[in-house]
Amino acid sequence: MPAFLIDPKRIKDGCLVFSAEEAHHIRVRRISEGEVVDAIDGVGTAFRVRLLNLDADEVVGQILETTPGALESRHELHLVVALIKGQRFDTVVEKATEIGVHTIHPMATQRTVVRGAGKPERWHRIAMAAAKQCGRSRIPEVAQVASLDKIATQCADQGMALLVADPAVPDSIEDVWQADKTGVALFVGPEGGFNADEIAFLKDQGARSFVWGERILRADTAAIVLSALALDQARRHSVQSTIPQGVSE
Repeated sequence: MPAFLIDPKRIKDGCLVFSAEEAHHIRVRRISEGEVVDAIDGVGTAFRVRLLNLDADEVVGQILETTPGALESRHELHLVVALIKGQRFDTVVEKATEIGVHTIHPMATQRTVVRGAGKPERWHRIAMAAAKQCGRSRIPEVAQVASLDKIATQCADQGMALLVADPAVPDSIEDVWQADKTGVALFVGPEGGFNADEIAFLKDQGARSFVWGERILRADTAAIVLSALALDQARRHSVQSTIPQGVSE
């Protein structure tokens, strides 16, 4: 069953109060008083909750278990992805949330077909629904649309490792991974890819390019596949870092 969302400000003395909207969702699913459900606060904590009162507009629950960082990656992945026409960017937001991306940065590039401010409120709702569905405790932020130059500079200034998908290079993600960084900004270009000036600018900011395989992926497919690849690489390095020196995994 999907988790229910709770405002952290509505938690007190071992109990929490669901909003009228979430209370409605609880009733629609025919959940009874005394049943145990999952809840998330959207900022990194999950709860097991016993429902105490379903009579009022706002449902009250008793917290049975608290799990900080539930279903969250230990390594922060910031997906920087070019805007895509149609509703395919909605899919990127939904699936990136499900696989564990920390933040999503919609990006304008030279070859971006879509222009404007995008749909931040819609994307936030999609991310919230996806987080509840998959049970992760944090709803990823979907930032305002910004230029490649601005996002790359900000990420570099924050000390992130910058990765860019580029089919023209021979290196794999394992070859360019920087294990000493706490966060990774993954840049995925638009249909047609980045132009030469954009690649040069990213490299000036310290970005490392990698290739994922022999096939050309659509922009929305690439955003999800490469995010999953980066998160798996982060997991592998986390596992390796916990193995004592001289001991095989």
